[in-house]
Amino acid sequence: MLAANDQVAAGLLIQRLPMGGIANLSGTQTLAEEDAIGRNEDYNRIAILANSLTAEELLQLAPDKVLHRLFWQEQLKHFAPEPGLDSPRFVCSCNRERVSAMIRSLGRDEADSILAERALIEVGCDFCGQQYRYDAIDAAQLFVPGQPPVPPPSSALQ
Repeated sequence: MLAANDQVAAGLLIQRLPMGGIANLSGTQTLAEEDAIGRNEDYNRIAILANSLTAEELLQLAPDKVLHRLFWQEQLKHFAPEPGLDSPRFVCSCNRERVSAMIRSLGRDEADSILAERALIEVGCDFCGQQYRYDAIDAAQLFVPGQPPVPPPSSALQ
């Protein structure tokens, strides 16, 4: 649920996590086990409670009050922010070196075919919106052994 007015924006996210934990990462969890999550009584109860929250409550009550109002009978775990990080921060891990490594992983033939079709290899970060552009010379340097990462062009867009 999301709510906003001219002074504040607030949201509540209820996330259904895999039942298998580490088994989910190993691919050993079955489809039947995954389907059981949707039928899980605890998850359904929490989702129903969360749906009872009004936009006015979300905007006016402190987060701890919202949690208490909704889930007073549930066992809650509160995770404090890391020291010095008391508010949400916008952080993106993209950079030219990582994008260069990704293009290298495609291989020289694939990079050349993109360049033949478009004259530039363009990669955009869906998180921060940064654009990375490689012309034929930049792309060729990626495949020269021992070369440092391709420096960004002097223009504002990379």
